Amino acid sequence: MEDFVARYWPLVTHIVLGVSFLGTAWIYLPLLWGAPWIPARMSVVKRMLQLADVQPGQKVIDLGAGEGRIVIAAAHLFKAQAVGVEIDPVRCLIANLLITLRGLRGKARVHWGNMYNFDLSDADVVTLYLWPSTNRRLTTKLASQLRPGAKVVTHHFSMINWIPTTVDTEKRIFVYEIGKEALDIRAILTQKET
Repeated sequence: MEDFVARYWPLVTHIVLGVSFLGTAWIYLPLLWGAPWIPARMSVVKRMLQLADVQPGQKVIDLGAGEGRIVIAAAHLFKAQAVGVEIDPVRCLIANLLITLRGLRGKARVHWGNMYNFDLSDADVVTLYLWPSTNRRLTTKLASQLRPGAKVVTHHFSMINWIPTTVDTEKRIFVYEIGKEALDIRAILTQKET
């Protein structure tokens, strides 16, 4: 046994280090484009779509779609036309495979591409689970491309200088309606902390 360990130890070490590196890169490399890959819990996904009042036939676009859980939930549970945008080709492939396996082709799709270049003009709802800096970068795009009445739903991080129409403080979900401002987020969060 000692001979085996001595003989293969360098190989095992390289494999473990390689797998660790790839695993770390798999999670954190997307930081370059918007956020690390941290899938939202399904209870949060459902609540995001409920608070946005997604209706059958509406178009939901998820920016930074990952493995497509928001896209799949919107199409399956809410009967929406759901589209995701994901820059990671492997996650995009996984998302579209899951969509196919669930029988949702034609109702849902994840595009491989850059969310900053994706056309949002026909969206009824846009969902985001991204870093604050990424949300900030998307502010102008969202405000200029979305029509009045379209909704933007964020999880965990709010939109800077936007006032949400609805807030779920427990799950940290913020809903914004283009052309409408209602709730002062600072007052809501201050009340929650006291």
